[in-house]
Amino acid sequence: ENQGHFCIFSLRFSQDSKEILGGANDGRIYVYNREAESQGLSISAHNYSDVNTVCFMDETTQILASGSDDGLVKVWDRRELKEDNPTPVGQLAGHREGIAYLDPRGDGRYIISNSKDQSIKLWDIRKFTPKNDIYKFTKEVRNQNWDYRWESVPTAINMQKDKGHAEGDTSVMTYKGHAVLQTLIRAHFSPMHSTGQRYIYTGCATGSIVIYDLLTGHIIQYLDGHTACVRDVSWHPYYPCIVSSSWDGSVARWDYNASEDDTEDEDFKREDDKDCPRLRNPPKRRCRM
Repeated sequence: ENQGHFCIFSLRFSQDSKEILGGANDGRIYVYNREAESQGLSISAHNYSDVNTVCFMDETTQILASGSDDGLVKVWDRRELKEDNPTPVGQLAGHREGIAYLDPRGDGRYIISNSKDQSIKLWDIRKFTPKNDIYKFTKEVRNQNWDYRWESVPTAINMQKDKGHAEGDTSVMTYKGHAVLQTLIRAHFSPMHSTGQRYIYTGCATGSIVIYDLLTGHIIQYLDGHTACVRDVSWHPYYPCIVSSSWDGSVARWDYNASEDDTEDEDFKREDDKDCPRLRNPPKRRCRM
C-alpha cells in the first residue's frame, strides 16, 4: 500500500454502495471496499497530475473514468487492469485546460466533462481519441500558465468560445456560456425520471445556475440569485426542484413554476424558505437551509 500522504479531490460511491472510488493529488485513483474495510485498487492514472474527478460509468462498477489537470478523460476497465502497469482502454481529448468534473449518463456510453477551459463536453466512450491528437491537446494544456483559482480567463481561451470543434476533438457536443473559476464546479445530466435527461445543468463562478439543452447546446435558462460562485447543484430525481450551494454561504432551493402558456421550457423560481408560497419572480433575499 502507498504509505505516503495524499489528498482526495473526488469521491464516488458505487451503485450498491459497497465500494468508494477516489481521485487524488498524487495522480492516482483508489478503490476502497467498504465491506472488507480495505483498499481494493490503487493505480497511477495521470502521471502525478491532480485527479480532480472520478466516476463509475454504470451500475456494474467495472468501467471507471477519471479526469485530471492534464486535460484528459481516461476510461478504465477493471477486468483488464494491472496495478503495476495500468493502461486505460481509451482516452478522450479535446479540452484545452484541466478537467473539473465528470458525470456519467449511467448507460455505460455517454459522459460529460466540465473543464477549466470554460466548457462542458459530451463524450461517447465508443469513440476514443487517437494517440497523435491526445499529444496535441495535452501539449496545449501544459503550455497554459494561469491559475483558475484567482486569475481571470486568458484571452486565448475566451477566443475559443466562438469557434467550433478543434481538429482531433472527438467529443459529441460542446456547451459554452458558464464560468469555471475559483473552484472545481460541478455539472450534471438532468434526471431520467422527470426530464428524460434532456438537459445539462451546472454551477457557475458568476453566481448563476446554467441549464443547457442536451441536443442543441443552447442555454435555455439562467437561474440568478446567488451573489458568489455556485460550486454544486442537484436536481431532484423525481420532483421539479433544484438545490444549489454557493460561496455566498447559502443553500438555495429552486422550484419549477408552470404558467398556462408555458409548455416548452422549464421556469424555475427561487423560494425564500420552505413555508413561503411559490414566487413568480426570484426574491432578492438569500435563502438559507
